[in-house]
Amino acid sequence: MMMSITTSSLSSRFDAFIPSPSSFSSLRRHRHHDRGVIVIENAGKKSAFRLSNNKRKAKKMKQEEKEEVKRAFDGEGLSPEERVSGAKHKARRWLGQHFLIDHSVLIDAVRSADVKKEDIILEIGPGTGNLTAELLRTGCKVIAVEKDRNLAKNLGETLGKEYGEDELEIIEEDFMKWKDLDTKFLDLIEGSERRAKVVANIPYNITTDILKRLLPMGDTFEDLVFMFQEEVARRLATEERDEKMIENEQVKKKKKSNSDFRAMSVRTAYYSKSRYIRPVAKGCFDPPPNVESCLIGFKLKRKEDLLKINGTDKQFFTFVQSCFAQKRKMLKNNLRATCDAETIDLALEMLGRGEKVRPQELFMEDYVELFNFVREERKVEIEEKDEEDEDE
Repeated sequence: MMMSITTSSLSSRFDAFIPSPSSFSSLRRHRHHDRGVIVIENAGKKSAFRLSNNKRKAKKMKQEEKEEVKRAFDGEGLSPEERVSGAKHKARRWLGQHFLIDHSVLIDAVRSADVKKEDIILEIGPGTGNLTAELLRTGCKVIAVEKDRNLAKNLGETLGKEYGEDELEIIEEDFMKWKDLDTKFLDLIEGSERRAKVVANIPYNITTDILKRLLPMGDTFEDLVFMFQEEVARRLATEERDEKMIENEQVKKKKKSNSDFRAMSVRTAYYSKSRYIRPVAKGCFDPPPNVESCLIGFKLKRKEDLLKINGTDKQFFTFVQSCFAQKRKMLKNNLRATCDAETIDLALEMLGRGEKVRPQELFMEDYVELFNFVREERKVEIEEKDEEDEDE
């Protein structure tokens, strides 16, 4: 017996197995990697099937921000928020004033510097004293340098009275113009094997200037822990690069271009071992800054541990800056400002990197080797230049 099936009935039966366009909003697609098949199941209106990559990224970032919200204050005395409100001071953005109010970040800064009772700490820009109070709880001596007259006065009337001058010394001064830095701390650490430390939430607009002043002071300071703009910190934290080079001596010859590596990166690597400590969300400040922040540390090298260079430090960093004059160009093109063609060819051959190497592909040790080569072997004179325009 033959069965007759019309086209319309076949079509209606087939349509029953096909989801309507409106139903796709409630479907999610999962890939089974072990079987190489795709399974579609019901997942509701907020299906990942409809999310674009940008939306997924935004969702992830939002979740990360929630995880970084400041934890409740569980210490003794006034909370960071209470200190800020009690100071009755309107933050001056032109001075880079963003007061840290997340207690967990304050604790992490102190712990990262391994602050102990016998330590001497330099704090630059103490503000309302939130970090100062956390430092003083360890029993250390704090020398706080504050430019803002109102904040310096408030600090003296609060923590100054609570701890006394033996534990907290307040200096009302612009740190970059403070002439007694060297003698002050050399006198304090004289006769001791321990060096002083620096822990500070510094204004972002002078981070590079502060670093340039403190990095060469490895015989005076042991460790620097700062609050930095995230973007700048990524350029300076060279720990990951150094570890890769130690693991494999050949990796530096194979490493791809690192656009974050700058002239300032060479400077920090020459004087210190830098480390990225933790990210800090905008909500951890009052008022919140417009940029992302993080804690970064620098373990300073003593002068006897620095790599030897044939010239002054200023000559070396002037040379490095010329190598980064145009980061997108090959190193040999930048070297033309200081070296002749033959010297450049011999220098690149000495480095063993090829003529197409770019400045950001080298390591700090390469620049020391390159500088010493052009100075010793080729007798190139390097003029000392003002470093104000050095690229971060």
